[in-house]
Amino acid sequence: MNFFKKTKKQEQVLLLDFGRGFVRGIIFESNGKNKVLDFQSEKIERFGIFDGKDFELDVVKKATNKLIENLGGKTNISHFPKILGFSPDILRAEVLNISFKREEWKGKIAEEEKEEIYKFILEESEKEFFKKADKNVEILKKKILEEKISGYTIPCILGFQGEQMDFKILIIYCSKVYAEFIRIFKKDLHLEEAEIFHSIEALNYLKESYKMFIDIGERNTLICFFKETLEFVADFQIGGHDFTKAIAKGFNLREDEAEAIKEDFSNGGLCPQASERIKEMVLPVLNLWQECLNRIIKDKTGPFEIVTETYFFGGGSLFPLLEKTKFFLPENLPLENKTKIIFSVKHTPSLLLTFCNNLKSNEKNF
Repeated sequence: MNFFKKTKKQEQVLLLDFGRGFVRGIIFESNGKNKVLDFQSEKIERFGIFDGKDFELDVVKKATNKLIENLGGKTNISHFPKILGFSPDILRAEVLNISFKREEWKGKIAEEEKEEIYKFILEESEKEFFKKADKNVEILKKKILEEKISGYTIPCILGFQGEQMDFKILIIYCSKVYAEFIRIFKKDLHLEEAEIFHSIEALNYLKESYKMFIDIGERNTLICFFKETLEFVADFQIGGHDFTKAIAKGFNLREDEAEAIKEDFSNGGLCPQASERIKEMVLPVLNLWQECLNRIIKDKTGPFEIVTETYFFGGGSLFPLLEKTKFFLPENLPLENKTKIIFSVKHTPSLLLTFCNNLKSNEKNF
């Protein structure tokens, strides 16, 4: 009897990824190269309706319950480890550099001193974060991405000696309103043990050095640049929904009708006359999007920064008028697709999150 095969089955993980208009569910195995075993998506109808937080919560819960039923089939997935992801306009990220100077630096760092240093730099990172952040946000996670002593990168300060230390800290946060929404949602659906991750954590894990990634979502555009680790993350509030609104206004349509037309336009399914009209409608939004993107990249990278490649992903990146170079496609990821679904660039953010399962034991989360 091969006991290892049974172990692999026990390592199946459930991922739920929430966007503005959908929830996606993935069951996958995490054994070296991730294997996607099942994928389901459920639409969350939002266009033209809103009746307060209770109504919104009820809509999301119904969609999630339906998706879990479709995923489970004859398999009981209630015992699976669970990962939760949220669109980057809901779950946001910031990277900070924090320094520490030892008073007595000649001896090697013992476990107790290491914990004291970590406590200090994480407290300092929170203070630094709230100097600029809105007071109505809540930190969900703090993570040490990089540690240096005397300018040299090390895996952990434990056992090393030196005076000057530098740390790179990733802050994952959201508005207090969303944080409360997530807490209630997790409790109502018995997801209290589920861990929340950001797609940036997966990109950092995959070691995509000297590359820039741009995730165009429904409500915002996320930009992150990596050297050896995450160098910066920034975003601005223009996404695919803004193009939908421009089309809705131009044709005097409901937003759900405009969304369907936008998809037809993106797929090349409209006549030349209609396509030209849409180009005219979205041009002001398009120009503003490009201006914001160029300004952030210029401010964050500087004239001498080396960016070897820039990759686009997310549903908004399918819009044909956006200037882009390369797509970060699902086939670029080290995973195996065992489903019959043909994944596209819009699925990349969700598939990225499967690699966060590997972070539970080998990264420093606080």
